[in-house]
Amino acid sequence: MTDMTYKSPQIVELMARRSALENQLAEAREKETRLALIEIVQKMREYGITVNELLGRKPSANAPQSAKIATAYRDPVTGATWSGRGRAPGWIAGKNREEFRVPVEEGHRAARSVQRSLF
Repeated sequence: MTDMTYKSPQIVELMARRSALENQLAEAREKETRLALIEIVQKMREYGITVNELLGRKPSANAPQSAKIATAYRDPVTGATWSGRGRAPGWIAGKNREEFRVPVEEGHRAARSVQRSLF
């Protein structure tokens, strides 16, 4: 198809609006995708789901088992937790982390109870 140059101001304006809307749509889709990914990662961390489990892979027999990391921070509103490793979740990002800190013993107790419930 050849590239046509339109001279009508109405067509030129409509094509410019279409281009702007396509850009807005692409940005909105990208933002929605990022938010969904953040939510998935938070849930995986909250429930201790590994990428292998998510993909339905069985752990290999000689792969080292990672230790459960103790909870370091808890969101008082939702109860979501974060170990302090990796990217900070939205509920704590940019805020004073000490307000969300979990007492050390409580964080370790939670990690042990999760391990016990799995085995």
